Amino acid sequence: MLAARRIHIINGHFLQAKNATVSASPVQIKLSKDAVLIDEKVKIEVTGLGSGQKVTIQACFSEGDKTFGSCGHYVADQNGNVDTFRDICLGGTYSGLNPMGLFTSASTTPGIKPGRLIKSDVMTPYEVTLAVHDGFIKFNQLSWSDQLPCLVSCVLLRSYTAPGVRRFPVRENGIYGTLFVPPGEGPFPGVIDVFGMGGASNIEFRSALLASHGIASFALAYYGLPGLPQNEQQLDFTYFLKAFDWLASNSLIDSKNLGGISTCVGGGYVRLIASRRPAMKCFVTINSGVKIFGRKQTVEGVTVTTSSTKNIDDVKIVDDCFVFSYMYQLEDVTLGDDDVKGWVNGAKVLAIHGLDDQCVNPIMLDVLENNVPEDLRENYTFLRYPGAGHLLEPPYAPLCKVSYNKMFDIKCLWGGDDVSHSIAQEDSWPRILEFLKRNLQSKK
Repeated sequence: MLAARRIHIINGHFLQAKNATVSASPVQIKLSKDAVLIDEKVKIEVTGLGSGQKVTIQACFSEGDKTFGSCGHYVADQNGNVDTFRDICLGGTYSGLNPMGLFTSASTTPGIKPGRLIKSDVMTPYEVTLAVHDGFIKFNQLSWSDQLPCLVSCVLLRSYTAPGVRRFPVRENGIYGTLFVPPGEGPFPGVIDVFGMGGASNIEFRSALLASHGIASFALAYYGLPGLPQNEQQLDFTYFLKAFDWLASNSLIDSKNLGGISTCVGGGYVRLIASRRPAMKCFVTINSGVKIFGRKQTVEGVTVTTSSTKNIDDVKIVDDCFVFSYMYQLEDVTLGDDDVKGWVNGAKVLAIHGLDDQCVNPIMLDVLENNVPEDLRENYTFLRYPGAGHLLEPPYAPLCKVSYNKMFDIKCLWGGDDVSHSIAQEDSWPRILEFLKRNLQSKK
């Protein structure tokens, strides 16, 4: 990976790290902060250039065995400065006035197999190398080796965890997951965080970031690990209720302020909890269907119907990728007496959907909206984002249009266009935080 001179900027002043290479170049990089949370904007300024000089700003970082990168083309002003908050990017992996384009447009570098960017160790930051090169250089023409010559470089740290956030792996009473707790003594408002069956048995980045914003979050694992089901047909839905009960009983958690957040089929399991546990005051669903995923079963004495596979023949394959959004149309989806209804106990709900979701048909949000009883509609907020795909994540994460699903051994098309998806992530995340904080700090 590209080697950087570790020039850190604190309060606007350059501090040269030990073993840093001293550059004779007058060109310098100035960052608004050199260490930030993943959802914070970072202003990048380049000074000491020639008037009208063309430059390429390159970003590069590693995750696991993959290297990710991006680049933007800029022209210095008459004073020899570039400011990513002010200046138009003229090309590279993004364009236009896009202050965080270097991060939202990141992809695996040439020669590296494409894949979804997921932080495996959320307690450590991404170490992003930022380098400035003379002239406009295309992404596939940039070098990613240690020998790369550049005008100047520095390292930016981007993290999901704020200082003081604590991580507790959970393996007790048959419950698996990871609890993230904010700094301080608590007890804290808490949510249960349930992703879909996207191939990773436990995804922690969202819970870590929620804890960084003052909300304890339990990233629940429910398949794929030893001791857990290996497919959806083996799921026991009472597991989700037991996990919520465990969270409610934890001494670090305020049992009077409990909620949930979910993506894809995780939405069905969170709605199940809300329908059986009045203590769940609010929850968020992101690109979720209206049915619960798994086999039909009895939960605490009540039968729960599940998603039907009768329309499996309507699944399309595009460029060797599975597209599931065609499986269900509006006329195919009805909610019966045995279906899980998350509204029955009066929980407040924020339901979000990307309208270019190629996994869960966006009409599911219409079905949900049409079925909420009139006297409970004020509890629901619906957000729809044109051009956004399935994998809606916290802001400034790159769009993943296609990825491999280990559970089902297929490639899935998720949808979304770069600009619209990025806008949706940047707009929805503060709304999610505001929604959870408002409803988990008030009296029921």
